[in-house]
Amino acid sequence: MIEAREELLAPPPAYPGKGDLLRMLKSLRSGSGLSRPALSLLLAMIEKTRPESWEALETPFIYAHNETLMRWTDCSLTTLHRAVRELADARMLVPQDGRNGQRGRRWQGADESQRVGFNLASLRYRWSDLLDRSDMIRRQREEVSFLRGEIADLNDRLRREAEARDNTQVSASAVRIMRKRMRTECLATLRGYFSEMSALFHQVLDTPPASASATSKPPCGAVDNPRSVPSGTPIVAPMPPQSGTHYTDTKDIQLSKKVDLVAACGRDRIEAMRRVSADPTQPTPGALDRSALRGFKATTMFYLQICAPLRDLCASPRPSMDDLITAAEVLSARMGVTHHAWAQGCQVLGRFEAAVTTIVMTARRENGAEIRRPDAYFRSLIERAATRELFLDRSLYALRDVAASAGEAGGARC
Repeated sequence: MIEAREELLAPPPAYPGKGDLLRMLKSLRSGSGLSRPALSLLLAMIEKTRPESWEALETPFIYAHNETLMRWTDCSLTTLHRAVRELADARMLVPQDGRNGQRGRRWQGADESQRVGFNLASLRYRWSDLLDRSDMIRRQREEVSFLRGEIADLNDRLRREAEARDNTQVSASAVRIMRKRMRTECLATLRGYFSEMSALFHQVLDTPPASASATSKPPCGAVDNPRSVPSGTPIVAPMPPQSGTHYTDTKDIQLSKKVDLVAACGRDRIEAMRRVSADPTQPTPGALDRSALRGFKATTMFYLQICAPLRDLCASPRPSMDDLITAAEVLSARMGVTHHAWAQGCQVLGRFEAAVTTIVMTARRENGAEIRRPDAYFRSLIERAATRELFLDRSLYALRDVAASAGEAGGARC
Protein backbone atom coordinates (compact mmCIF):
# COMPACT_ATOMS: atom_id res chain seq x y z
CA MET A 1 0.00 0.00 0.00
CA ILE A 2 2.86 2.39 0.81
CA GLU A 3 4.56 1.54 -2.49
CA ALA A 4 1.36 2.31 -4.37
CA ARG A 5 1.05 5.65 -2.58
CA GLU A 6 4.64 6.57 -3.45
CA GLU A 7 4.09 5.37 -7.00
CA LEU A 8 1.52 8.10 -7.61
CA LEU A 9 4.27 10.74 -7.36
CA ALA A 10 5.88 9.50 -10.61
CA PRO A 11 4.31 10.13 -14.04
CA PRO A 12 2.14 7.19 -15.19
CA PRO A 13 3.39 5.11 -18.15
CA ALA A 14 -0.04 5.01 -19.85
CA TYR A 15 -3.48 6.59 -19.72
CA PRO A 16 -6.01 3.84 -20.48
CA GLY A 17 -9.63 4.84 -20.88
CA LYS A 18 -12.51 3.77 -18.72
CA GLY A 19 -13.91 1.40 -21.34
CA ASP A 20 -10.49 -0.15 -22.00
CA LEU A 21 -10.03 -0.95 -18.32
CA LEU A 22 -13.50 -2.44 -17.98
CA ARG A 23 -13.06 -4.65 -21.05
CA MET A 24 -9.61 -5.76 -19.94
CA LEU A 25 -10.66 -6.71 -16.39
CA LYS A 26 -13.81 -8.48 -17.60
CA SER A 27 -11.82 -10.48 -20.14
CA LEU A 28 -9.29 -11.56 -17.52
CA ARG A 29 -11.74 -12.57 -14.76
CA SER A 30 -10.08 -15.67 -13.24
CA GLY A 31 -6.68 -14.66 -14.64
CA SER A 32 -6.62 -11.27 -12.93
CA GLY A 33 -5.24 -12.70 -9.69
CA LEU A 34 -8.09 -11.17 -7.65
CA SER A 35 -10.90 -12.87 -5.81
CA ARG A 36 -14.45 -12.51 -7.09
CA PRO A 37 -15.58 -9.94 -4.44
CA ALA A 38 -12.46 -7.82 -5.01
CA LEU A 39 -12.87 -7.87 -8.79
CA SER A 40 -16.59 -7.04 -8.51
CA LEU A 41 -15.80 -4.10 -6.23
CA LEU A 42 -13.10 -2.78 -8.58
CA LEU A 43 -15.41 -3.04 -11.62
CA ALA A 44 -18.20 -1.26 -9.73
CA MET A 45 -15.82 1.56 -8.75
CA ILE A 46 -14.59 2.01 -12.32
CA GLU A 47 -18.15 2.02 -13.69
CA LYS A 48 -19.17 4.79 -11.27
CA THR A 49 -16.35 7.14 -12.33
CA ARG A 50 -16.71 9.77 -15.05
CA PRO A 51 -15.00 9.00 -18.40
CA GLU A 52 -13.30 12.42 -18.31
CA SER A 53 -11.53 11.56 -15.06
CA TRP A 54 -9.38 8.95 -16.86
CA GLU A 55 -7.85 11.50 -19.21
CA ALA A 56 -4.42 13.03 -18.71
CA LEU A 57 -4.05 15.60 -15.91
CA GLU A 58 -7.16 14.14 -14.23
CA THR A 59 -7.48 11.77 -11.28
CA PRO A 60 -10.10 8.99 -11.15
CA PHE A 61 -11.52 9.07 -7.64
CA ILE A 62 -14.36 7.31 -5.82
CA TYR A 63 -16.18 8.94 -2.91
CA ALA A 64 -18.72 6.54 -1.38
CA HIS A 65 -19.91 5.28 1.99
CA ASN A 66 -19.54 1.66 3.02
CA GLU A 67 -23.30 1.21 2.66
CA THR A 68 -23.09 2.43 -0.94
CA LEU A 69 -20.24 0.07 -1.77
CA MET A 70 -22.10 -2.82 -0.16
CA ARG A 71 -25.16 -1.99 -2.26
CA TRP A 72 -23.05 -1.90 -5.45
CA THR A 73 -21.44 -5.29 -4.83
CA ASP A 74 -24.19 -6.99 -2.76
CA CYS A 75 -21.72 -8.16 -0.12
CA SER A 76 -21.35 -7.91 3.65
CA LEU A 77 -19.22 -5.40 5.53
CA THR A 78 -16.59 -8.02 6.38
CA THR A 79 -16.32 -9.08 2.73
CA LEU A 80 -16.04 -5.41 1.73
CA HIS A 81 -13.15 -4.86 4.15
CA ARG A 82 -11.34 -7.93 2.80
CA ALA A 83 -11.87 -6.81 -0.80
CA VAL A 84 -10.53 -3.31 -0.10
CA ARG A 85 -7.49 -4.77 1.67
CA GLU A 86 -6.88 -7.17 -1.25
CA LEU A 87 -7.10 -4.37 -3.84
CA ALA A 88 -4.77 -2.18 -1.79
CA ASP A 89 -2.22 -5.00 -1.41
CA ALA A 90 -2.42 -5.65 -5.18
CA ARG A 91 -1.76 -1.91 -5.77
CA MET A 92 -5.00 -1.51 -7.72
CA LEU A 93 -6.12 1.50 -5.64
CA VAL A 94 -4.92 3.79 -2.86
CA PRO A 95 -7.29 4.46 0.08
CA GLN A 96 -7.22 8.06 1.28
CA ASP A 97 -8.58 8.34 4.81
CA GLY A 98 -9.60 11.50 6.56
CA ARG A 99 -9.15 12.61 10.15
CA ASN A 100 -9.32 9.75 12.69
CA GLY A 101 -9.35 7.23 9.85
CA GLN A 102 -12.76 8.31 8.59
CA ARG A 103 -13.55 7.34 5.02
CA GLY A 104 -16.58 8.40 3.04
CA ARG A 105 -16.78 11.91 4.48
CA ARG A 106 -15.24 15.15 3.32
CA TRP A 107 -13.14 16.80 5.98
CA GLN A 108 -12.60 20.55 5.85
CA GLY A 109 -9.03 21.28 6.85
CA ALA A 110 -7.38 24.53 7.82
CA ASP A 111 -6.43 25.56 4.29
CA GLU A 112 -8.56 23.50 1.86
CA SER A 113 -10.81 20.46 1.75
CA GLN A 114 -9.19 17.03 1.60
CA ARG A 115 -10.54 14.32 -0.71
CA VAL A 116 -11.42 11.18 1.19
CA GLY A 117 -12.14 7.89 -0.59
CA PHE A 118 -10.28 5.68 -3.09
CA ASN A 119 -7.77 6.85 -5.68
CA LEU A 120 -7.95 4.65 -8.79
CA ALA A 121 -5.00 6.25 -10.58
CA SER A 122 -2.89 3.23 -9.57
CA LEU A 123 -4.54 1.30 -12.41
CA ARG A 124 -2.55 3.40 -14.88
CA TYR A 125 0.64 1.89 -13.47
CA ARG A 126 -0.83 -1.65 -13.68
CA TRP A 127 -1.89 -1.32 -17.33
CA SER A 128 1.28 -2.85 -18.80
CA ASP A 129 1.03 -5.79 -16.37
CA LEU A 130 -2.60 -6.32 -17.38
CA LEU A 131 -1.63 -6.34 -21.06
CA ASP A 132 1.11 -8.93 -20.46
CA ARG A 133 -1.25 -11.08 -18.42
CA SER A 134 -3.90 -10.84 -21.14
CA ASP A 135 -1.40 -12.02 -23.78
CA MET A 136 -0.33 -14.91 -21.55
CA ILE A 137 -3.94 -15.99 -20.97
CA ARG A 138 -4.70 -15.70 -24.68
CA ARG A 139 -1.74 -17.96 -25.53
CA GLN A 140 -2.83 -20.39 -22.84
CA ARG A 141 -6.37 -20.50 -24.24
CA GLU A 142 -5.02 -21.11 -27.73
CA GLU A 143 -2.89 -23.99 -26.44
CA VAL A 144 -5.89 -25.40 -24.55
CA SER A 145 -7.99 -25.21 -27.73
CA PHE A 146 -5.18 -26.86 -29.72
CA LEU A 147 -4.85 -29.74 -27.25
CA ARG A 148 -8.61 -30.29 -27.21
CA GLY A 149 -8.64 -30.37 -31.00
CA GLU A 150 -5.76 -32.86 -31.11
CA ILE A 151 -7.56 -35.11 -28.64
CA ALA A 152 -10.72 -34.92 -30.77
CA ASP A 153 -8.81 -35.77 -33.97
CA LEU A 154 -7.10 -38.71 -32.29
CA ASN A 155 -10.48 -39.86 -30.96
CA ASP A 156 -11.88 -39.96 -34.52
CA ARG A 157 -9.04 -42.19 -35.70
CA LEU A 158 -9.30 -44.36 -32.59
CA ARG A 159 -13.04 -44.84 -33.02
CA ARG A 160 -12.65 -45.98 -36.62
CA GLU A 161 -9.94 -48.47 -35.69
CA ALA A 162 -11.94 -49.72 -32.68
CA GLU A 163 -15.04 -50.29 -34.81
CA ALA A 164 -12.96 -52.24 -37.33
CA ARG A 165 -11.66 -54.44 -34.50
CA ASP A 166 -14.96 -54.56 -32.54
CA ASN A 167 -13.32 -53.17 -29.40
CA THR A 168 -16.10 -51.47 -27.44
CA GLN A 169 -14.12 -51.16 -24.21
CA VAL A 170 -11.53 -48.85 -25.75
CA SER A 171 -14.29 -46.79 -27.38
CA ALA A 172 -15.97 -46.28 -23.99
CA SER A 173 -12.65 -45.16 -22.45
CA ALA A 174 -12.14 -42.70 -25.31
CA VAL A 175 -15.64 -41.25 -24.77
CA ARG A 176 -14.82 -40.65 -21.09
CA ILE A 177 -11.62 -38.81 -22.03
CA MET A 178 -13.54 -36.71 -24.57
CA ARG A 179 -15.97 -35.63 -21.87
CA LYS A 180 -13.28 -34.88 -19.30
CA ARG A 181 -11.23 -32.76 -21.71
CA MET A 182 -13.96 -30.07 -21.76
CA ARG A 183 -14.09 -29.81 -17.97
CA THR A 184 -10.57 -28.48 -17.43
CA GLU A 185 -8.29 -25.78 -18.79
CA CYS A 186 -5.12 -27.00 -17.08
CA LEU A 187 -2.44 -27.68 -19.69
CA ALA A 188 -0.80 -30.44 -17.67
CA THR A 189 -4.13 -32.26 -17.29
CA LEU A 190 -4.90 -31.93 -21.00
CA ARG A 191 -1.45 -33.25 -21.89
CA GLY A 192 -2.16 -36.23 -19.65
CA TYR A 193 -5.47 -36.83 -21.43
CA PHE A 194 -3.67 -36.67 -24.78
CA SER A 195 -1.13 -39.22 -23.56
CA GLU A 196 -3.95 -41.52 -22.40
CA MET A 197 -5.69 -41.19 -25.77
CA SER A 198 -2.42 -41.95 -27.58
CA ALA A 199 -1.89 -45.03 -25.41
CA LEU A 200 -5.41 -46.23 -26.23
CA PHE A 201 -4.80 -45.62 -29.93
CA HIS A 202 -1.58 -47.67 -29.91
CA GLN A 203 -3.36 -50.36 -27.91
CA VAL A 204 -6.04 -50.59 -30.60
CA LEU A 205 -3.43 -50.73 -33.37
CA ASP A 206 -1.70 -53.63 -31.64
CA THR A 207 -4.97 -55.60 -31.66
CA PRO A 208 -5.53 -57.57 -34.90
CA PRO A 209 -8.70 -56.80 -36.88
CA ALA A 210 -11.83 -58.83 -36.23
CA SER A 211 -11.68 -60.58 -39.63
CA ALA A 212 -8.03 -61.51 -39.18
CA SER A 213 -8.55 -62.81 -35.66
CA ALA A 214 -11.51 -64.90 -36.79
CA THR A 215 -9.52 -66.64 -39.54
CA SER A 216 -6.24 -66.96 -37.65
CA LYS A 217 -4.97 -70.46 -36.92
CA PRO A 218 -4.68 -71.73 -33.34
CA PRO A 219 -1.18 -71.99 -31.87
CA CYS A 220 0.75 -75.23 -31.90
CA GLY A 221 -0.58 -77.73 -29.36
CA ALA A 222 -3.97 -76.05 -29.05
CA VAL A 223 -7.25 -77.68 -29.96
CA ASP A 224 -9.61 -75.77 -32.22
CA ASN A 225 -13.25 -76.71 -31.71
CA PRO A 226 -15.34 -74.52 -34.01
CA ARG A 227 -18.91 -73.87 -32.97
CA SER A 228 -20.92 -75.20 -35.92
CA VAL A 229 -24.65 -74.87 -36.36
CA PRO A 230 -26.43 -78.17 -37.16
CA SER A 231 -27.49 -78.35 -40.78
CA GLY A 232 -31.03 -79.35 -39.84
CA THR A 233 -31.64 -76.23 -37.75
CA PRO A 234 -33.56 -73.71 -39.87
CA ILE A 235 -32.84 -70.00 -39.65
CA VAL A 236 -36.18 -68.21 -39.57
CA ALA A 237 -37.10 -64.58 -39.97
CA PRO A 238 -39.24 -62.69 -37.44
CA MET A 239 -42.95 -63.45 -37.62
CA PRO A 240 -44.81 -60.77 -39.60
CA PRO A 241 -48.04 -59.12 -38.41
CA GLN A 242 -49.98 -61.01 -41.10
CA SER A 243 -49.45 -64.27 -39.23
CA GLY A 244 -51.77 -63.19 -36.42
CA THR A 245 -49.08 -62.51 -33.85
CA HIS A 246 -48.89 -60.02 -31.05
CA TYR A 247 -47.43 -56.81 -32.43
CA THR A 248 -47.28 -53.13 -31.51
CA ASP A 249 -48.16 -50.23 -33.78
CA THR A 250 -46.35 -47.04 -32.69
CA LYS A 251 -45.95 -43.53 -33.97
CA ASP A 252 -42.60 -41.90 -34.65
CA ILE A 253 -42.73 -39.91 -31.41
CA GLN A 254 -43.36 -43.12 -29.43
CA LEU A 255 -45.82 -41.43 -27.09
CA SER A 256 -48.99 -43.44 -27.70
CA LYS A 257 -49.06 -47.19 -28.29
CA LYS A 258 -51.78 -49.35 -29.80
CA VAL A 259 -51.57 -53.03 -28.91
CA ASP A 260 -53.54 -55.69 -30.78
CA LEU A 261 -54.13 -58.92 -28.87
CA VAL A 262 -54.56 -62.24 -30.69
CA ALA A 263 -55.27 -65.78 -29.60
CA ALA A 264 -52.26 -67.54 -28.20
CA CYS A 265 -53.20 -70.87 -29.74
CA GLY A 266 -53.48 -69.70 -33.37
CA ARG A 267 -51.92 -72.23 -35.74
CA ASP A 268 -51.15 -69.80 -38.55
CA ARG A 269 -48.56 -67.99 -36.49
CA ILE A 270 -46.36 -71.10 -36.73
CA GLU A 271 -47.26 -72.14 -40.26
CA ALA A 272 -46.60 -68.68 -41.74
CA MET A 273 -42.99 -68.50 -40.55
CA ARG A 274 -40.70 -67.77 -43.44
CA ARG A 275 -37.37 -69.49 -43.91
CA VAL A 276 -34.40 -67.49 -45.09
CA SER A 277 -31.05 -68.70 -46.33
CA ALA A 278 -28.05 -68.27 -44.07
CA ASP A 279 -25.94 -65.67 -45.91
CA PRO A 280 -22.93 -64.60 -43.80
CA THR A 281 -22.07 -61.77 -46.22
CA GLN A 282 -25.45 -60.07 -45.80
CA PRO A 283 -25.24 -57.32 -43.14
CA THR A 284 -27.68 -57.63 -40.28
CA PRO A 285 -29.43 -54.44 -39.23
CA GLY A 286 -28.36 -53.46 -35.75
CA ALA A 287 -28.03 -50.49 -33.47
CA LEU A 288 -25.30 -48.94 -35.62
CA ASP A 289 -27.74 -48.52 -38.53
CA ARG A 290 -30.11 -46.37 -36.48
CA SER A 291 -30.21 -42.76 -37.52
CA ALA A 292 -30.50 -39.82 -35.14
CA LEU A 293 -33.68 -38.80 -36.99
CA ARG A 294 -35.28 -42.19 -36.17
CA GLY A 295 -37.13 -42.27 -39.49
CA PHE A 296 -38.34 -38.67 -39.36
CA LYS A 297 -39.03 -37.27 -42.84
CA ALA A 298 -39.87 -33.68 -43.72
CA THR A 299 -39.56 -31.23 -46.60
CA THR A 300 -37.36 -28.17 -46.69
CA MET A 301 -40.39 -25.97 -45.99
CA PHE A 302 -40.76 -27.65 -42.60
CA TYR A 303 -37.22 -26.64 -41.57
CA LEU A 304 -37.81 -23.09 -42.82
CA GLN A 305 -40.97 -22.96 -40.73
CA ILE A 306 -39.34 -23.95 -37.44
CA CYS A 307 -36.11 -21.93 -37.98
CA ALA A 308 -36.70 -18.35 -39.07
CA PRO A 309 -32.99 -17.31 -39.46
CA LEU A 310 -32.61 -20.06 -42.08
CA ARG A 311 -34.90 -18.22 -44.50
CA ASP A 312 -32.47 -15.32 -44.95
CA LEU A 313 -29.67 -17.68 -46.02
CA CYS A 314 -31.63 -19.55 -48.70
CA ALA A 315 -31.64 -18.15 -52.22
CA SER A 316 -35.16 -19.32 -53.07
CA PRO A 317 -38.34 -19.65 -51.01
CA ARG A 318 -38.40 -23.39 -51.81
CA PRO A 319 -34.76 -24.49 -51.56
CA SER A 320 -33.46 -27.94 -52.33
CA MET A 321 -31.85 -30.19 -49.74
CA ASP A 322 -28.34 -29.22 -50.91
CA ASP A 323 -29.18 -25.52 -50.55
CA LEU A 324 -30.61 -26.22 -47.10
CA ILE A 325 -27.43 -28.01 -45.99
CA THR A 326 -25.24 -25.16 -47.31
CA ALA A 327 -27.38 -22.58 -45.50
CA ALA A 328 -27.20 -24.62 -42.28
CA GLU A 329 -23.39 -24.71 -42.54
CA VAL A 330 -23.29 -20.90 -42.81
CA LEU A 331 -25.75 -20.70 -39.91
CA SER A 332 -23.51 -22.88 -37.75
CA ALA A 333 -20.54 -20.58 -38.39
CA ARG A 334 -22.62 -17.54 -37.43
CA MET A 335 -23.77 -19.25 -34.26
CA GLY A 336 -20.20 -19.98 -33.13
CA VAL A 337 -19.62 -23.59 -34.19
CA THR A 338 -16.08 -24.06 -35.46
CA HIS A 339 -15.25 -25.64 -38.81
CA HIS A 340 -13.54 -28.54 -37.05
CA ALA A 341 -16.71 -29.31 -35.06
CA TRP A 342 -18.83 -29.08 -38.23
CA ALA A 343 -16.49 -31.47 -40.06
CA GLN A 344 -16.60 -33.88 -37.14
CA GLY A 345 -20.40 -33.71 -37.12
CA CYS A 346 -20.53 -34.44 -40.86
CA GLN A 347 -18.27 -37.45 -40.35
CA VAL A 348 -20.26 -38.90 -37.44
CA LEU A 349 -23.81 -37.90 -38.37
CA GLY A 350 -23.64 -37.12 -42.07
CA ARG A 351 -24.06 -33.71 -43.71
CA PHE A 352 -27.85 -33.73 -43.60
CA GLU A 353 -28.16 -34.77 -39.96
CA ALA A 354 -25.44 -32.30 -38.97
CA ALA A 355 -27.46 -29.59 -40.74
CA VAL A 356 -30.61 -30.68 -38.89
CA THR A 357 -28.70 -30.55 -35.59
CA THR A 358 -27.64 -26.98 -36.36
CA ILE A 359 -31.23 -26.05 -37.26
CA VAL A 360 -32.48 -27.50 -33.97
CA MET A 361 -29.88 -25.54 -31.97
CA THR A 362 -30.75 -22.28 -33.74
CA ALA A 363 -34.49 -22.82 -33.31
CA ARG A 364 -34.04 -23.49 -29.60
CA ARG A 365 -32.04 -20.30 -29.21
CA GLU A 366 -34.72 -18.34 -31.09
CA ASN A 367 -37.35 -19.77 -28.73
CA GLY A 368 -35.48 -18.46 -25.68
CA ALA A 369 -33.13 -21.31 -24.76
CA GLU A 370 -29.71 -20.25 -23.43
CA ILE A 371 -26.78 -21.83 -25.26
CA ARG A 372 -23.63 -20.29 -23.79
CA ARG A 373 -21.05 -22.26 -25.77
CA PRO A 374 -22.52 -23.39 -29.11
CA ASP A 375 -19.34 -25.19 -30.18
CA ALA A 376 -19.18 -27.31 -27.01
CA TYR A 377 -22.93 -27.95 -27.19
CA PHE A 378 -22.63 -29.10 -30.81
CA ARG A 379 -19.75 -31.44 -29.91
CA SER A 380 -21.81 -32.89 -27.03
CA LEU A 381 -24.61 -33.67 -29.47
CA ILE A 382 -22.06 -35.42 -31.70
CA GLU A 383 -20.89 -37.53 -28.77
CA ARG A 384 -24.49 -38.48 -27.99
CA ALA A 385 -24.98 -39.44 -31.63
CA ALA A 386 -21.85 -41.60 -31.53
CA THR A 387 -23.32 -43.57 -28.61
CA ARG A 388 -26.78 -43.68 -30.27
CA GLU A 389 -28.33 -41.46 -27.57
CA LEU A 390 -29.36 -38.55 -29.83
CA PHE A 391 -33.07 -38.31 -30.76
CA LEU A 392 -33.53 -35.48 -33.25
CA ASP A 393 -37.06 -36.57 -34.09
CA ARG A 394 -38.31 -35.65 -30.63
CA SER A 395 -36.78 -32.19 -30.88
CA LEU A 396 -38.29 -31.64 -34.34
CA TYR A 397 -41.76 -32.67 -33.17
CA ALA A 398 -41.48 -30.31 -30.19
CA LEU A 399 -40.32 -27.41 -32.41
CA ARG A 400 -43.20 -28.11 -34.80
CA ASP A 401 -45.67 -27.79 -31.92
CA VAL A 402 -44.02 -24.54 -30.78
CA ALA A 403 -44.22 -23.09 -34.29
CA ALA A 404 -47.86 -24.16 -34.60
CA SER A 405 -48.81 -22.59 -31.26
CA ALA A 406 -46.97 -19.38 -32.20
CA GLY A 407 -48.89 -19.26 -35.50
CA GLU A 408 -52.21 -19.75 -33.71
CA ALA A 409 -51.34 -17.00 -31.21
CA GLY A 410 -50.42 -14.63 -34.05
CA GLY A 411 -53.69 -15.40 -35.84
CA ALA A 412 -55.67 -14.78 -32.66
CA ARG A 413 -54.04 -11.36 -32.20
CA CYS A 414 -54.91 -10.42 -35.76
